[in-house]
Amino acid sequence: MTQLPTTLLPGEGQSVQIGTTTHTTFKAVGAETDNRLGLFEHRMEPGAPGASPHIHREQLEAFYVLDGVVELHLDGRTFAAPRGTFVNVPENMAHGFRNPYQDQATMLIIFTPALNREEYFKGLAELYQDGNRPSEDELLDLMARYDQFELSLDGTVPGWGRH
Repeated sequence: MTQLPTTLLPGEGQSVQIGTTTHTTFKAVGAETDNRLGLFEHRMEPGAPGASPHIHREQLEAFYVLDGVVELHLDGRTFAAPRGTFVNVPENMAHGFRNPYQDQATMLIIFTPALNREEYFKGLAELYQDGNRPSEDELLDLMARYDQFELSLDGTVPGWGRH
């Protein structure tokens, strides 16, 4: 069993920049929590496309909005989630998020089990590095490796984009 005590102050933790609109800081990862918990601080600039509606087959995901407003998609319903909103997403339930608003938004993303979820975010950062635009095949391959499956396999879910 691997569980390590961790203290991270504001701004601390390994982080990645995904495209020009999204910054994710890993506060807790599976390697430190015996894969029981992943906790990420996810900051989106105004207009950030976020994650198109998708499911996870082996992970519960939850969101807690810390600041701003995030547009969340949950099981066919889309709604504005202001500061203080909590959403729990069971396995196999469609969900997505983005920031179509004029202010920055920050939320916590929680995964259980953690299943190396930070590797997915690192992979996204690498694919979008230096202004690159990954192919649909590259994105779908990355998603499939880390238990993420889009509702639309061609990335054309109406009104939702990519980083």
